Amino acid sequence: MGEEFDPRTCDSLIFQTDADLPATPVRTIYADVCENFLNQTSIQKLVRSLARRSLQPTKIRKDELLFHLRTLHPIAFQSIVSSLEKHGVKLMKSNTEAETELSKMSERMSQIIDNVVKIYEQTEDLSEEIFSASETAGKQLSLLQQSHMSDTKQKKPWSFIIEDFPSYYASNLEHLLYPDWHVACFVTDPTNASMWGGYGDSHRGVCLKFNANFNEHGSTTLDLYRANSWSGSKTGIIENFDFVPHQFHEVSYTSDFPEIDFFESLGTISLFKLSGFWFSGKNGERSATALRMMQEDAKWRKDYWSKFTNSFKTKSAEWQHEKEQRLILHSNLQRFDTIESRKLKYRFTDLSGVIFGIKTSQEDKLEIIKVIRKKCAAENRDHFDFFQASYSSKTKKIEVLPLNLLRVGDID
Repeated sequence: MGEEFDPRTCDSLIFQTDADLPATPVRTIYADVCENFLNQTSIQKLVRSLARRSLQPTKIRKDELLFHLRTLHPIAFQSIVSSLEKHGVKLMKSNTEAETELSKMSERMSQIIDNVVKIYEQTEDLSEEIFSASETAGKQLSLLQQSHMSDTKQKKPWSFIIEDFPSYYASNLEHLLYPDWHVACFVTDPTNASMWGGYGDSHRGVCLKFNANFNEHGSTTLDLYRANSWSGSKTGIIENFDFVPHQFHEVSYTSDFPEIDFFESLGTISLFKLSGFWFSGKNGERSATALRMMQEDAKWRKDYWSKFTNSFKTKSAEWQHEKEQRLILHSNLQRFDTIESRKLKYRFTDLSGVIFGIKTSQEDKLEIIKVIRKKCAAENRDHFDFFQASYSSKTKKIEVLPLNLLRVGDID
C-alpha cells in the first residue's frame, strides 16, 4: 500500500470468507491468526459474556458494536503480526516504537475487556449513552492523533489499518444485508418554496411533470428502460432491455426508524457462505438464527423485503414538508455503481409538462421549448403543457400557472 492507497479498494472484502482466500500458505496463516486470537483469555471471557446475554436477548446497537471492534482490533492486529512473523513475513522492525506501542495497546485493550465483562456480569442494562460517549471520545482522540502526524500521505495506509478499520468495517457490514439502492425523488406538490430553493437551483431550475401509470394492484408506477432479462451466447451473457414499471413509494416521516436484526437479514450472502461461515461453529454447530434463512422460509422472505422497503421510504419528521414519492433502483443481478449505469430513460409520452421556476432564464426556457418541440415532432405528439411558477402576493405562496398560449405546433 502506497501513498495513493484508497480504502474503497477494500469494499469487496466484506463479502469474502476463508473459502475465498488463496491456497497455502495464506489459508494456513489465516487459521493460525484465528487460533492465536480466539485462544486469548480476554477474548474468551468476552465471548462467554456476550453469549450469556443472548439467553435474554438484548439489542447491540452500532455504538456498542464499534466499542467492541475498537477494543478487539489491536489484539487482532497483534495476532496477525505475530502469525506473519512465524511464517517469515515481518511487518514491523523488532524493538521499534511502533512494535512496543502495539504491544502496550493490546494489553490495555485486554484490561478494558476484563472490565467490560465485569460490568456485564453485574448488569446487562448498559446504557446506550455509555457506548455513544465512548465512540464520540474515540473519534476525537483519533482525529487529534492524526492531526499531529507529519507526512500524513505516507502514513495514511497504516492510519487506516490501525485507527480507521473498525469504523470502516462496521459501516460496510450494511452491504451484507440488502442490495445497494438508489432513489429518484418526486413530489405531489410542486409549489413548495423550500424545495424550489434547495433542489431547483434557487428557483432557476425547472420541475418535470409526469403522468403516472397504475399496476394491477392500483399502485402508481413509471416505466424506465433497463435490463430486464439475461441470455447466454457463445460470446458471453447478453442483457435484454425493455421498459420496466417502477413503483412510486410514499415516504413516511417519523422519528422511529425501522429496526433490522443483522443476523436475520444477511440477504446478499449465498447459502453456501451462510452455512459454511456465518452460521456455523468450529465443529459444524449450526446457529438457531439461521434456520428460517437456510430453509428459505416464505415468512422470512416476506419480512426481509418488507423491512427493505421500509428502510428506503422512511425519513425523519423534519422533512415532512416535502411530501415525497420515491422511485427505487436496485437489483441482485445488475450493478448500478456508476453514474452512467443509473441514467435510465423514461417514455417521453409519460412526461406531460414542464414547470419553469420563478428565476428560470429566458435562454433556458427557449432551449427547453426547442428540445420539447423536436421530441414531440419525432413522436407525432401535438400536445405538451408548459407552466410558470409564480409568487402570489395574495396567497403569499408559490402558484403554478398554465402557459396556455404556448402550443407545441406554434413553437419555432
